[in-house]
Order: sequence, then structure tokens, then C-alpha cells
Amino acid sequence: MKKINDNNGRLLAFHISFSSISEEKNFVTSNDLDFQVASFNLKKETIIEKHYHPTQERLITTTPEVIVILDGTIEVSIYDLELNIVDKITASRGDTVALFSGGHGIKVIEDCKLIETKQGPFIEEIDKVRF
Repeated sequence: MKKINDNNGRLLAFHISFSSISEEKNFVTSNDLDFQVASFNLKKETIIEKHYHPTQERLITTTPEVIVILDGTIEVSIYDLELNIVDKITASRGDTVALFSGGHGIKVIEDCKLIETKQGPFIEEIDKVRF
């Protein structure tokens, strides 16, 4: 797992490579973020107890997103809040990239299938700024 911060220590992104998932449960984010991400390496017949998450009123100020690579390879460019490039991640089948702050761009290296999840509700006209 790779954690990417800007020069001020602000969390920009996590890259969880498939091969790095070894712990039974690894919550890579702190509970105070607008979105939580964890990796799991569970053994056969493991049971996660029945549960639900009750409705909570929350103030969410960011639009974090998580990308899960199902097949192929992408390159994700990570930018800080001033839109300066900080890092580039190559993510392949089974990898996950969690984006929390700053900007990002994606280049498809090999034909790719992925799943993207982001904080909603999402209104593209105000929630996405291209640069």
C-alpha cells in the first residue's frame, strides 16, 4: 500500500496493490475522513457479523472517489491542491486507488475494466472542474 501526501502532509491518495493485501483487515483510512477504505484478506468460512449502518446526518465537504481495477492497467496522475503534479501511480488488475484531495488524471495503458465509486450526490456542473 502506498500513501500519497502533498508537501503539507495532506492526504491526496492511497494505492492498494492487490499483492499488498495480506492482513485479515486493514483500514487504510482514519475514521475522520469523508470516505473510509479497507482491504480484507479473509479465510474460508470467515463470518462478518450481520450489521447495518443507521442513518446519520453528516456534513461532507469533499468528493472522494475509489477506483477498483478489474482488468487492464491505468496510470493515475496525482495533483496537489495547487494542481502541481505530486506522483504517478500505475494500477493493474486487482488494485485499488482511493482519491481524497487535490486533482487527478487517468491514462489507460492497457484496455481496462474498472469500477469507480465516489461520494454523492454528484452534480457534474459544480462537482467537477477540469484543468
